[in-house]
Amino acid sequence: MPDGAIVAAGDNVQIHGTERDCGYMTETHTVSTTRMGTVGGVARILMGLIFVVAGLAKSFEPVVFYWEAISYVELLGAGREAWPKLGQLALVLAPLEVFIGAALITGWRPRVMLPAATGMMVLFIGLTALAWHKEAHIDCGCFGTLTERTPGEALVEDVFMLALLLAAWRWGRTRLAVLSWAPVQRVVIGAGVLALALLVFRFAPESERVSSSDLKPGVRLTGVELKGVEDVDLSAGAFLIELFSPRCIHCKNAVPKLNDWADTPGVPKIVALNEFPPGSPYLTDFIQQMRPRYTIASISGSDFMRLTWRHGYPRLAYIEDGIIRRVWEHDQLPSLAQLKKLGSSG
Repeated sequence: MPDGAIVAAGDNVQIHGTERDCGYMTETHTVSTTRMGTVGGVARILMGLIFVVAGLAKSFEPVVFYWEAISYVELLGAGREAWPKLGQLALVLAPLEVFIGAALITGWRPRVMLPAATGMMVLFIGLTALAWHKEAHIDCGCFGTLTERTPGEALVEDVFMLALLLAAWRWGRTRLAVLSWAPVQRVVIGAGVLALALLVFRFAPESERVSSSDLKPGVRLTGVELKGVEDVDLSAGAFLIELFSPRCIHCKNAVPKLNDWADTPGVPKIVALNEFPPGSPYLTDFIQQMRPRYTIASISGSDFMRLTWRHGYPRLAYIEDGIIRRVWEHDQLPSLAQLKKLGSSG
């Protein structure tokens, strides 16, 4: 066979091989794109669920979220007179999260909703990073009373969620989305409206809890996580709680009286709550100097603020199964006879 034909045949084989390689590469690229699209779609739906849960949790306990927002307002350096208005403005985030979350789950208007969700997450990261940098002992406020996390813990989680949103924005805008937008629009808007209605329904009757403080008779003490103790559950049983600061002279002066109460049979178990973390030098010095014979626990600065707002301390309250029954201010503490009577009735 002539050399030219052999070369031609060789060229033809090479050409056919190249065509097969290109086909394989195209198929591989298609499979890879499909997989990344699925990953992006799952990330979008997952973030949608997280947004909906976070928004509903805030809407169900708006008073707690209000005080958590106030902590960040203070951190940003806003004037004290502006705190109430800014705290109420922050409540809008709750139904907005539900609205955006429902849109992410269904894939409604991804070109608008994914940037909106990403911008909101960047805002959350900025706030938690500021709180972490300033070593603020406050709640992140991300999921209302469902869980409490420090700003540092929330910052790590928020960065991870931002990565999920970016993946959804890059690959999952249309993957695993509902194709017909007409009914989806009603579902998304309806979800946001229902969350707003829940927020108003839960917040409006409790306006007194934000005008003064959240430590009022008849109020259930929710969203308070105790740190530094393991055997105390304020939602079950009778307790006499004290809100104090280890740097407060009045609080130090009250220790001998509280020690006497703690040693007296029939008096409810005393649990003293402060906003300094366990191991804080202030708290350590207080315990070493004053020798309290009752339980000392730490709560977040957000919770401490909402329980002492516009009041001095120490403040005392008697609670039964998580419900506040009586409250006393530092200048009008209860008598031993009163406490024994409460202890016998509880």
